[in-house]
Amino acid sequence: MLHALYLLGMAAIDAHVTPVAVLILAALTGVTGEVVRDVLCREFPPLLLREEVYATAALAGAASYLALHWAGAPDTVNTAVSAALVFALRMAAIFRDLHLPRLQRVPA
Repeated sequence: MLHALYLLGMAAIDAHVTPVAVLILAALTGVTGEVVRDVLCREFPPLLLREEVYATAALAGAASYLALHWAGAPDTVNTAVSAALVFALRMAAIFRDLHLPRLQRVPA
């Protein structure tokens, strides 16, 4: 999945897409992969809908990739750092039981 994120990011950057569009594409790619995995594993409701950090990790990886790209770092460094950041965030979420805050419903 990270390789797809890398290719999508490179294609978007080469096409001179705005940084916001690159971040949106990265989040969509990361989240879509996780939803497909949940469906194939028959995990319902998908873990994505249960306060997981998929999109946050994908956004952080894309943002770090963009920042390093603009700083002039080589693509291999950009990819390695971004992949390590996404991996670290996901592992921290899994092993430290970290979750995003839940939205609280306001009584009507």
